[in-house]
Amino acid sequence: MKKLLLSILVSAGFVAPAFATLQLSADINGTVFNCADQTVCDLDATVGKLRIADLFLGGVEVIGSSQIQIIGPSNALNTSSFQIINHNMTAATIQLAINGIDFLGPVASYSASGAGTWQNANGSSIDLSFYGDASNTQGANTPADLPGVLLAGFSDIANGPADSFAFNKTGPFVAGGAFGMSLGTSGTLAAWTGVPGTEPTLVGRSQTILATNGAFVPEPGTLMLLGAALLGLGAIRRRT
Repeated sequence: MKKLLLSILVSAGFVAPAFATLQLSADINGTVFNCADQTVCDLDATVGKLRIADLFLGGVEVIGSSQIQIIGPSNALNTSSFQIINHNMTAATIQLAINGIDFLGPVASYSASGAGTWQNANGSSIDLSFYGDASNTQGANTPADLPGVLLAGFSDIANGPADSFAFNKTGPFVAGGAFGMSLGTSGTLAAWTGVPGTEPTLVGRSQTILATNGAFVPEPGTLMLLGAALLGLGAIRRRT
């Protein structure tokens, strides 16, 4: 996967920049988990890529969790999970904060997107939030630590045995120098009935925020990098 990502970056004419602190904090059904880039919990040695082992916390299983930080001129913060599965016969709660700092300014606009698919999860809910922070404050010290200004938000409730959601928004975000960005995810997974194979699941949860100087137009290199993040999820899926 590292060789694949490198080839994509080279073909896009992208030169890898220096990365800053990338951090995650999660509260999974009452159990808190924290991890920062380049620490013992990070399974990816690449600076700016934070991949954690599959988790089983509070009866909730998280498979294939990956976070990526890209610094300037098109700054991006991405988080994705292949599956989040509730094995409890009661509803489970989920709260995540992902933060990166020292993104490269100046910037004038942002683009925010998120997507996922519900399986056997009728009544489950999700709230996505996207933050920009011109003061460049380190966030994700706790699952609710999302510094800066709320730029965009989205909510969805699962309807039926199979449902999906998608969100995309652009708008102004001004930062003259180094700045931070955060992604927040919170919600519930419906109770499991106990029948094997019908566990309430959120599949392919993804969330991305990008910031650029000027009106937002996705650059080919940026799109290829985000595609690489999704390919990484596919590689994790094949290993599980």
